[in-house]
Amino acid sequence: MNKKILLVRKDETFLVNAIKNALITNRFQVVDSSYSIGDLSTKKQGVDLIILYTDQDFEEYMEALVYIKDMCIEENMIILVIGDKDAFELVHQYIPKEDIAFEVTRPLDMANLMDKVATATDDEFEIKRRKCILIVDDDPTFIQMVREWLKDTYRVGMANSGTQAIAWLATNKADLILLDYDMPVLDGPKVMEMLRSESFSQSTPVMFLTGKNDRDSVTNVISLKPADYLLKSISRDKLLGTLDKFFKQKVNG
Repeated sequence: MNKKILLVRKDETFLVNAIKNALITNRFQVVDSSYSIGDLSTKKQGVDLIILYTDQDFEEYMEALVYIKDMCIEENMIILVIGDKDAFELVHQYIPKEDIAFEVTRPLDMANLMDKVATATDDEFEIKRRKCILIVDDDPTFIQMVREWLKDTYRVGMANSGTQAIAWLATNKADLILLDYDMPVLDGPKVMEMLRSESFSQSTPVMFLTGKNDRDSVTNVISLKPADYLLKSISRDKLLGTLDKFFKQKVNG
């Protein structure tokens, strides 16, 4: 069955129609919608990808962005945004970056856009993108580096403390938490105890990240059953391989 695209736009301009025709030519099923919440609510069923086409009056559609964000959380929607830097920054105020598969800048390269749509609707990509990983670490350089490593494969959330992680998880779902073992104030084990005490995070698997080159320090949290214990010196490829193996084992197990 052809993948279904929800193309959200203000008006049916020449470029919007060109995008729609290109999608149809590439064998996608296209439903277009205005930024009206009523319109969105009646057309969202069975959608594989939402394309947001932004224009110069885009700031008028804040309610729609909040509604689309809720769709992402509740129904695991994937989003592609077409626009410019200002539009992307505006979208980020309402829709987390981890829910956006691609941002495509105008002027459009239609072939490039179709490649990104094909990637975003690929079954394997869709499954991986729907896996959300929360990184909890007080080191901003490290957390940004890991996000860059993961963002093309997974949805990624970030928190710089245990308290921030709890607040994030209260309104977002994570499939795995990468948790710094050695944070100040509240260290990894204490944060994990907090996570296990909350109904919304008690069953979320946790992998510890540490700069220490041994496993002895994790013995005091064995009862909390971390999924793994990874060195912060891990390479990008090894981390991606570890995560891929973890999720495949969960599916097969």
